[in-house]
Amino acid sequence: MGILQITTLSYFWAMNFTKKIITAIKEAENNEVVFNLEETVSVMNAFKKVSENKILIEKTVFLLFLVEKKIRHTEKLTQRETQIFSLIGIGFNSQEISSLLDISKETVSTHRKNIIKKLHLKGSGKLQKAAFQFAHESLNP
Repeated sequence: MGILQITTLSYFWAMNFTKKIITAIKEAENNEVVFNLEETVSVMNAFKKVSENKILIEKTVFLLFLVEKKIRHTEKLTQRETQIFSLIGIGFNSQEISSLLDISKETVSTHRKNIIKKLHLKGSGKLQKAAFQFAHESLNP
């Protein structure tokens, strides 16, 4: 068996396996299966081992812990701005936030500008620093 055949077989095996995972998740959803935090983190850690984007999985697991701790809402920011501020604090970039929240990158940019303005910050560097502190204080009150 040649390298091309092995590569092709590996590709089809991986695609079949991926479809099985997606089918199992959809079946769990249809049966209203609910994972607790520990089970959810276990699943995410398993995905991390096979994911091409391990950093995104790490950020997602961190976000799960942040949400579990019930992110405190800042008085000056809207709920959506607080959500975006928290995501910035755990290291998500605008593209990742856009994908995660299913909003355009331009909308994320507008929210970032509004957060900077409302919190009287000077630029995106200060935004990231303040967001990091906010996210970590939320986890360790």
